[in-house]
Amino acid sequence: MRGGLRSLFLVLLTVGSSAAAFLAGRLLPGGNRAERVMGWWGRAFVRLGGWKLRVEGMENLPSGGAVLVSNHQSVVDIPMLLSAFPRPVRFIAKRELGEIPLLGKAMAAAGNLFIDRDDPRDAVRMLREAGARLRDGRLMVVFPEGTRSGDGSIGEFRPGAFYLAQKSGAPVVPVYIDGGYRAIPKGGFRVRPAGLLVRVLPPISPGEGAGGSKEQIAAAVRGRILAARENERTTQGGPPSGDRKYGTGGGLAIF
Repeated sequence: MRGGLRSLFLVLLTVGSSAAAFLAGRLLPGGNRAERVMGWWGRAFVRLGGWKLRVEGMENLPSGGAVLVSNHQSVVDIPMLLSAFPRPVRFIAKRELGEIPLLGKAMAAAGNLFIDRDDPRDAVRMLREAGARLRDGRLMVVFPEGTRSGDGSIGEFRPGAFYLAQKSGAPVVPVYIDGGYRAIPKGGFRVRPAGLLVRVLPPISPGEGAGGSKEQIAAAVRGRILAARENERTTQGGPPSGDRKYGTGGGLAIF
């Protein structure tokens, strides 16, 4: 199947799944049907894209709630994570994503949270809601870079994204993902062949910065993810891409 045709099917899948999730949340409130629809969408997205997903390190996933901190490469990242985890995951995203017609409403119906970075009161509200979900055993995903990578490099992590981990006391689990920037390159939506990887790394220990300042947690998590990328590039025989500073492009990063 050609890349352009796969891209069209993925768009139709996303629109249809978003409508189903929104209607499930509106017509059948109080359950997890919208969340289940979004999980099905993630798995179908990866399969329809024709990508092979490799998942490693699930033994490192805590049994209760946890803050999953991942690098960010592509629009494929969300389906990858929805497909990889045996438990439902929810995302913390900037407010602009929630304003996308239909998709934003579907994500909200599925329990994802949005934050207005220019409104401190909104940040407090979001932190309260996210903390409650972590205590309820949920997995919350944060992308702290501020923009998607165009070449697989890893930008600086915004320390504000770690305020939730600092205040909630939930375990912080680094997650290294790779392949998305090749599967659907930044700035386009044409599907390309690629192998996808989700590697769950051990939670950050107190000695590495867990329970410390936002900056300490950010540095520890980024260091773990950089080491995982270096190991993957070395194993696969390719040089690691250069690091980059965070920018202001689109993405799901917060704070």
